[in-house]
Order: sequence, then C-alpha cells, then structure tokens
Amino acid sequence: MKSLYIAALGAMAACQPGILVAQTLTDNNANSNNIEETIVLGFRQAGYTEITQSAEKLTNMPGSFGDPVGAITALPGVITPRDGGEPAVRGSAPEDNRYYIDGMPAGYIFHEFNTSIFDENVVQDFQLFAAGFGAQYSEATGAVFDIRLRDPVNDAFMTKVTASMLRAGVFVESGLSDSAAFYLSARHGLIHLFVSEDDKPDDDGVRVISAPKDTDYQFKTKWDMADSHSLSLSLAGASDFAEAEFGEYNNEAQKNPDFAGQATIDRNFHSQGINYTFVSDDNVESNLTLARYADSRLVEWGEDYYLELELENILARGHLSQQFGNHTVSLGGEYSNKTHDYNARLIRFICTDFDVDCEDRRGLVEEVVSLDIAETNIYLTDFWQPTDRVSVELGVQRSGNDYTEDYYVNPKLALSWMFVEGLTVSTSGGRYNRTPDIETIVPAVGNPALESLRAEHYTLGLAGEVGESWTWSVEGYFKMLTNLPLALDESQPDADAYYSNDVEGEVRGVDIMLNKNLTEKWFGWAAVSLAKSERTNLRTDETREYTLDTPVVLNLVANYQLTEKWMLGGRFTYKSGQATTEIVGIKPNEDFEGRYLPVYGEAYAKRLPYYSRLDFRAERSFSVAGNEASFFVDILNLLNRENVSEENLDYKKVNETGELYLKESVDMGIFPSVGVSITF
Repeated sequence: MKSLYIAALGAMAACQPGILVAQTLTDNNANSNNIEETIVLGFRQAGYTEITQSAEKLTNMPGSFGDPVGAITALPGVITPRDGGEPAVRGSAPEDNRYYIDGMPAGYIFHEFNTSIFDENVVQDFQLFAAGFGAQYSEATGAVFDIRLRDPVNDAFMTKVTASMLRAGVFVESGLSDSAAFYLSARHGLIHLFVSEDDKPDDDGVRVISAPKDTDYQFKTKWDMADSHSLSLSLAGASDFAEAEFGEYNNEAQKNPDFAGQATIDRNFHSQGINYTFVSDDNVESNLTLARYADSRLVEWGEDYYLELELENILARGHLSQQFGNHTVSLGGEYSNKTHDYNARLIRFICTDFDVDCEDRRGLVEEVVSLDIAETNIYLTDFWQPTDRVSVELGVQRSGNDYTEDYYVNPKLALSWMFVEGLTVSTSGGRYNRTPDIETIVPAVGNPALESLRAEHYTLGLAGEVGESWTWSVEGYFKMLTNLPLALDESQPDADAYYSNDVEGEVRGVDIMLNKNLTEKWFGWAAVSLAKSERTNLRTDETREYTLDTPVVLNLVANYQLTEKWMLGGRFTYKSGQATTEIVGIKPNEDFEGRYLPVYGEAYAKRLPYYSRLDFRAERSFSVAGNEASFFVDILNLLNRENVSEENLDYKKVNETGELYLKESVDMGIFPSVGVSITF
C-alpha cells in the first residue's frame, strides 16, 4: 500500500573487523596522500570516540539537516524512492539491503521523511558496501549499511540541546568511572507542529490528519576492563506515525472505493545488544555480539482493513582474527532466530515490482500466522598483503535459512593494486543470497516454497589523486540477480501458488567521484552515476526496466568557510525521471459499477520529466554564557522547482465525462528550516 505521506561510499571489498582503513572522503588534510582505499595490517588499539572526518563532511552537507547517514543520497549509486523510505543502491531493490548498528541488526535506519534515525553526535563512521562486499555480511543481495556508533568520551558531564523545525533532541555524555563512560541521545520530530490538519483533500485526494511524527534514541556505555578487553552495551530504537484520510478522488480510493476513509501507519523498532572485544598485543582480535531486535508495523485503512507485522530477532555474531606475517585470517559467523507474526485483514493483490498494476485477483484475506526462521552464516577469510602496494582478500561463506531450506556456499574475492604512485586499480566479485520477503512466503498470501533470492556482484575500479587536495575514482559494476519473485496471474497453471522464482535481473553501471578535501576554505565533491537496471520474466522472456532504474544521476556538493564563524554550502541534484507506464485509456472497473480503471501502454516505456533540486545550508557558530552554540538554516528545493513524481487519471474529470484525463503530482516544494544547538 502506498505510503501515507511523501516525505557511503561503496567499498569494492569489505575489510576485516579491526583492520585500519582510510577512504576517499575520510581525510581533509591537504598534505595527506589520498587514494581510494589504503589498508594497513594490524588492529586498532585506540578507542573510537571521535567522529571521522568523512562522517563530519557528510553532516555538513546541504540538504541533510545535519544527518551524516541521510547524506548518502549525494553519493554515487544511491536512489531514494519517490515515496520516501529506504534507498535503492546500484539497481537493487531497497529490501535487498541490510543494516547493522554496532554489529546489531536494524530493520530500518531512515524515517519516512528520509532523515536517518541517528543523532549527528553518535555516528562515529559508517560504510556503504554498494557491491562486492565480503563474506562477513549475509542476508543481503543489494548493499550493506554498516554503521558504527562512536564510543563514549570519559570526561565531565556534558549536555547538548538541539532544536529545529524538523525535530528537537537532547544529547548527554559523561564518564562513570576511570574505565567506563556513557552517552544518551533522544530526539522527537516536530514537523507536525508546523503542518496543520487539512480542512479538505489536496490535489491527490489525501487529507492530512496528523503529519509525520517520529522519535529515535541511542544509548551506549563502554567499560574498558583491561588493556585488551572491553565490554559495551548498546540500545537503539525509533518510531514513525502518520494519519491521513483518502478522499473520494484519491487514486487508490477510485480504484478501490472500500479503501476510502481514514488511514494510519505506525512503525517502531527497539534493539538491545552486548558487545565483547578482545585485542591482544600479538595481533589476535576477537569480537562477540549478542543482540535482540523487535520490529512492529501496523497499517490500517478503509473499511476495517489492516496489516500487522511483528518481528523478534535473537542474534549472535562474532569473529576471531589472527595475523600471520602478511596474512590476516578471520573465522566468524552469525546466527539469527527470527519469529514473524503476521496478522492481516486485507484485499489480496498478487504483484511485484515487475508488474505495472496490482488490480488483478482481488479477494479478501483474513490470516493470523506465526513463522520461525533461523538464518546462519559461517565464513572464513584471508586478507593478504604480499607487498605494500598489493592486497588480496579471499573469502568463503556458507549462508542460508531453515524455512526455505536453502543453504549456499558463496565465494568472495577482492584485489587492490597501486601500480604507480597514487594510482590504484581494484576489483571484486562474489555470490550472495537472502531469505524471501515475509509477505511472499506467508501461507494464504504467498508461496512458502519460494527459494532464496540470489545475486552475483562484480566490480572494477580505478582511483587516483590530482595535486594535494583532489582525489578521484571510477568504478564499474555488474550484478546478476536470480530467483526473484514473479506474481502469478490467473492464466498460469500454478496460479494458486501466488508467486514463483521466475524473474531475473541484470544491473550494470559506472560511478564517478571527484572529491576536494578542505583547503583554501572549501571542500566538496561531484558524483555521477550512469546505470541500467532491468528485470526479465522467464516465463514470457519479457524484459523491462526496473521501476527504480535511473540512468543518470548527478550530485554537486560544496561547502565554503566564509568567515571564522560562518559556513555556507549548496547541493545540486539532477537525475533522470523515474520509469513509468503511460496511461493510454480507461475501462470500466468490473468490481465497482460506475468506476473506471486505467488502461496501460507498454510497461515502463515512458519516463517522468527529469528531476533537479538545489539545497542550501548556512551555519554560524557563537557562544551563549560561555557555552558553544550554533545557528543553522536549511532550505530544501531553494528554487521551488515542481518535480513531477507521478502521473495518474484525473478521476474527477473522468467520472464527469467518461473520457481520458490525466494529471501530474509534484514533489515537495521549497522547504525551509531553522535551528539552534547549545552545548552545556
């Protein structure tokens, strides 16, 4: 069902936990020798109490509202769906991604308004593995978001209060003893205070009853038991809520009049985890994480329809690494025991991203199901650096689940060679698998016999530097996606199975990055993505563009230190319009007399107009009674461009005349926000 409201860098090979890594955006020092990835054997002995420079640069990016994780949309290969939510990365679907917070799983890391769930004060660093990631990551066929929260600083009690039109939050941090410290972040969305309840539906037939409300929190405490041992406890959670009314002329309500009326979406998650780390002086490193994760999603709409999904995940994840000369060998694994509770009363539509419309096979379903799925991943990797210019990572993984009873052995390989000073070529490849989405394997609405989704990734890249402050990288990639679900219509002999593994996908593209580190008072980057993502129905041999296929994406980002206290920045985004299917006519709705349905032309053969947006950010630092403070202004879509997000029937005119009329929906207009932050 459509959302009720519209609201980093890809590594070529995953590095072993604990190995020191520097990436293109991580160093603002003009005197440093930057290449895309420099890997140094050995384990980090110091703590992670400071935010990396790469995360800090993304925090200051215009359009991110000070959100380093949310700023990934300005990096190559990342596409945000028009309805908001999780991103698609390099031609894969959003549900193909997996998210980790300090080694613990997270169901979602973005609020519906496209900002992340993380306070800028707690993200130490994060890595987006867009393709070709290593064997320690499982249950992902698209991308992996590995987010590390920084360790608490053992210092005097500190409080930081931040408030803007988007949200308000408080951050506290303090030492507890000579060897222990903690911090707590808690934030609450405020946008509902600035968006009033609508008196009547908008042009899309939606009346806002309650604008998006969101909350999030992170807590972390760490105890350094000895020089080589540490123990940490992490808590994290988030929630999203919105309420609206689908009016008479809403697109969904016209197709399905019983969907009209009040609708709500309520989602939250909470996770708790304990992490033990041991790092010895003789290059042995081990880590063990025990975590519990609970996710709840409730959607209600129309004539007493609802979908309630509950997930509880108990997870154990760990590894042991040992350095032998110029080899670092790691053995590790992950075990997840997931309990899915599915409770629904809804109209069943059997469809996937391959389908143009979801109006076939309408039928009422009332179902309460509980499923237990155990997922396991065991891996072995060898990171070998034969010379100071060459590195090789070879890995093998056994991954699968006991519900579909699919277990696969997935090889992984990554190579990096600096063949001349400051110029590095890298390549990687691997196989991947993940459990099917719960909605496609639940009895009564799905096929419990579906097989796991599979993928193969291959990358080839070149990186270098220009002068002392410029770096660049070019990376090509290819993905082969198999066992994707196909929605079965009534013409198929096995239509009662609802879904089959009869869709394949191919993704190819190139990401180009030019990065300017902080010198001469400014920094920034230009990122270009050229891509093609397709899906093929193996039963008909029909090939279509993927719904989120975006051939061209350009991002230009620049921040300028105007004075000692003023920082100004801008971000310009240009991208191809989203693939869509032209509506060429209308036909009577057989389920509802006097209603009409669209008649579609060739699937995904048309594109919406190109999308462009200019964002602006200004920040000024000052002091209040001797306390550090800052004032900031964010303006999204500064030029107030009307970007077309959708094209649908104009049902008001269609119903009046019985003829074809179309209307366009546009994305968010200019959106200003001001805020202030004070540290006590």
